[in-house]
Amino acid sequence: MNQTDRTRSVQFIDNYFPVIDGVTLTVHNYALHMNAAVVCPAMEADYSGKYHFPYPLLVSRTARVPFSRYASALPALDAKLSAEIMQQSPEIFHVHSPSLLGNYAVSLGKKEGIPVVATFHSKVYDAILEFTKSRTVAKTMTRRIVRLYEACDEVWACSEESGETLRSYGFRGSYFVMPNGTETAVPENGDELREKAASAFRIPRGKRVLLFVGQQIWYKNQRLILDTLRLLCDRSDDFFLIMAGAGKDEKDIERYAASLNLTEDQIRFAGLVKDRDLLSGLYLNADLLFFPSVFDNAPLVLREAAVLGVPTLVTEGSNAAGAIRKNVNGFTAEAAPEAMRDEILRIFSREDLKQIGQNARETIPVSWEKLAEMVQARYRTVIERVRGNEQARKGERE
Repeated sequence: MNQTDRTRSVQFIDNYFPVIDGVTLTVHNYALHMNAAVVCPAMEADYSGKYHFPYPLLVSRTARVPFSRYASALPALDAKLSAEIMQQSPEIFHVHSPSLLGNYAVSLGKKEGIPVVATFHSKVYDAILEFTKSRTVAKTMTRRIVRLYEACDEVWACSEESGETLRSYGFRGSYFVMPNGTETAVPENGDELREKAASAFRIPRGKRVLLFVGQQIWYKNQRLILDTLRLLCDRSDDFFLIMAGAGKDEKDIERYAASLNLTEDQIRFAGLVKDRDLLSGLYLNADLLFFPSVFDNAPLVLREAAVLGVPTLVTEGSNAAGAIRKNVNGFTAEAAPEAMRDEILRIFSREDLKQIGQNARETIPVSWEKLAEMVQARYRTVIERVRGNEQARKGERE
């Protein structure tokens, strides 16, 4: 794709680096592979001076959340932000967070006549409920978020399953399925990366290695992971689990593992792995990605594992299961420790496990380069449709 062919977009996200999750990586790669600028809060002091990217980073006025890695953008109080955005000569706005910056993008888009696309990335109701512990608050805030999506010119979902989740919230419009991308290059020094990670995280040889990669927050289903591991270890000494990631519940999760008498011979908490080579090495050490989260819509980790030939076990009926054809390119099981244990024992009794990993590699990942072409094509479709509708309205007024 030539630089001159790229539609100029501005991406809006309410949390950015150093917070690393699927949405952050998606926005980062959209900006890397397209002619895009990113609007985000100041996640840390001297944020613009500390983070430098090969694309424009426009930082909103911000109120940082005390004792947290999160921040809250205050775009309505930022007199310079709209001018900085319009200096990018944007043709389309893309909202990735249905919060203050999302509402700001919709308002500015209407004011400036710029189409707005929004992607539904996460199960927002579940996240709000987890944070507030109030169903009433979660329902009220979710209704407001749905209104934001309905105000956009087009809504994207990462999968059919995630689109139907948005519908279950009361969204009445249509949605377009746009999958997530991932880096698809297989490292040439795979053996070296595998050994580096095995040494760094003291991964034992000769065991069946299960891997979880994600935020250490309870609603990712870590309790189910640990309960399943306990049952597996009661059956055999063959299993070892690596938990990679950080989050607000990581200490509680570690304490729960200890309460189950899971030892260093059975589990390793790797923490947040920022080094991409080390993370690749963890995948290369794994026999199976164990990702039973029912919160995630279209997890990037499933795609990252597939690139390296590692199949995934997910919860049956979850949105993450949308990418899985059971026993062909991955596995599913009921969200219960006994069911997960039985499925894992069955998985490791198969003789075609490596072939299923190869099938995952061939059928699940979409490269960021290919995805950028898909996104650009859809941007142009949205822009042309919005322009056509505007011309039709002008004709009616005349």
